[in-house]
This record gives sequence, structure tokens and C-alpha cells, in this order.
Amino acid sequence: MTERLQRTQILLEPEQHEALTRLAAEEGRSLSSLVREAVEGYLITRERDEEVERRLAALETIRQHVAELRARHGGRDIDLDPTDIINENREERDREILDRLRHRD
Repeated sequence: MTERLQRTQILLEPEQHEALTRLAAEEGRSLSSLVREAVEGYLITRERDEEVERRLAALETIRQHVAELRARHGGRDIDLDPTDIINENREERDREILDRLRHRD
């Protein structure tokens, strides 16, 4: 089955058009093919950048949680067992939920 392409009109600076036309000719390709490849590369790079940003944000959140835990323990280094941290956070959340339920009654 042939992939259906979407016709799109774009405006390029004269220098951009000249450079892309020259590259397409050197590679024995159409200008459209070259532009589609460039767009695909841009989209892949953009997706990777967004993934890196998400991971960096997650790491920053972890760093903040570690700093909060250290502050709770007088600023000293502590052994960080992820299971203990998760359980501690769950217990704290459960206490907050119970407190809210008690105050509603």
C-alpha cells in the first residue's frame, strides 16, 4: 500500500532554497524528499529533547525529596531505602486523608 503524502506549501529564504536544491541534486533526490527527511530529523530531535526534559524534571523532584528528608533528619546524611521512603510517604498521605475526613464530620 502506498503512503499518501500531504501537500504543503512552505516559504523558504532564497539561500535556504538554493542550498536544499543543490543538496538534493548532489544526492539525486527530490527537494521534497530532502525536506521530508529534514522535518523527520527535527521531529525526532524535538521528541528526544522533550524526553530529556521530563527525565531531568523527575530527577529534580527526587533531589528535592532527598533534601526534604535530610532536613527532617537534622541535615545529616541518611541511608535512603526507596521502600522505606515510599512507605513513609504513603503513611503521611494516609494521615492527611484521615485528618481531612475527620474534619469533614
